[in-house]
Amino acid sequence: MEKFPPRSLFFAYSGKSYFHAMKILVLRRHNHVGDMLCSLPLFAAIRRRWPSARISLLATPTRYPVPILDLNPYLDELSYYRKGSVREVFHAQKELRMRRFDVAFVPSTVGVSRTSHLTARLTGAPLRVGVRSIDGVINPSRHMLTEAVDVTWVSDQVHQMDRNLQIAEAAGCTLQRNELEKLSLDETDQGRAQAERFLARFEEGLILIGVHPGAGKPQNVWPTERFAAVLRTLYARHHFGVVITSGALDARQVHALAFELGEADIPFHVLDSAPVPMLSSVMRRLKLYLCNDTGTMHIAAFSGCRTVSLFGPTHAWEWAPRGQRHRVVESETGEMDAIPAAEVEDASLDLLDCE
Repeated sequence: MEKFPPRSLFFAYSGKSYFHAMKILVLRRHNHVGDMLCSLPLFAAIRRRWPSARISLLATPTRYPVPILDLNPYLDELSYYRKGSVREVFHAQKELRMRRFDVAFVPSTVGVSRTSHLTARLTGAPLRVGVRSIDGVINPSRHMLTEAVDVTWVSDQVHQMDRNLQIAEAAGCTLQRNELEKLSLDETDQGRAQAERFLARFEEGLILIGVHPGAGKPQNVWPTERFAAVLRTLYARHHFGVVITSGALDARQVHALAFELGEADIPFHVLDSAPVPMLSSVMRRLKLYLCNDTGTMHIAAFSGCRTVSLFGPTHAWEWAPRGQRHRVVESETGEMDAIPAAEVEDASLDLLDCE
């Protein structure tokens, strides 16, 4: 049975019926690159059910710029939580309420935010969707929701993509398994042109491997000298060039790896802070992408690139790319230093040797 009031579908005026486009608000506090890409099932399912809806995201500003609109093709609008005086916050909330949203989703897949629940409640949206409890722990803000579900994400080791989809399903928004598997970043003409100009620096016909030695979180970084050791071993069997991808927080690791590759006479170029369309297009042309658990890992996977990803303190079952084109190497202790180079070499060779 439809759970929305009549105004969410049609309203009458002067004897005529007019379509009322759905207005949907998603409130997510965590929107780094990996978070956003793993939330695509939620947005895709919403768009599938309501093709003409206007979908808005209310996000928290991040430490470094995250191109959310490049990562999420289902969004119509992006705005950020405002910080300031009580008066400023009040006016921001009043503006949201005047938008007359029909549905507010609060996908607490990373953490439960009381602010997000309260904001959703104050919008006046007649349907507010989220979680009632997570693995038996009650959501203290559940009373601000109209549709809440109990989930067992940790005990069942549920991936972030499936967590987001479960929130969508609580409002009757679904995706078929084949639709979920097809979610990807679309290649743009501009991104392709930029990628081709960058890759022209390499010898024509050279196999290319991508490497990301840094990570947004220091505890997710594998020792740079081990990345270099793995690449030297792989280079002895496969002649290739290396694309070192770099972001705002990776300068130290990139500089160290570039020095090691130069000493080993392995051809390389650094792709620094590339826009997502360009980065995605470059990754489509790589034979393999070797990386820590970080945002570019997700961009590579959603671009169709084979990945070998390294996990320490974070859970691979929650964040790692899924499918036969991907390999995961996990630390037995939760420390990145505990990952042996030999395991990374084996996983990389497994993908490099297959057609």
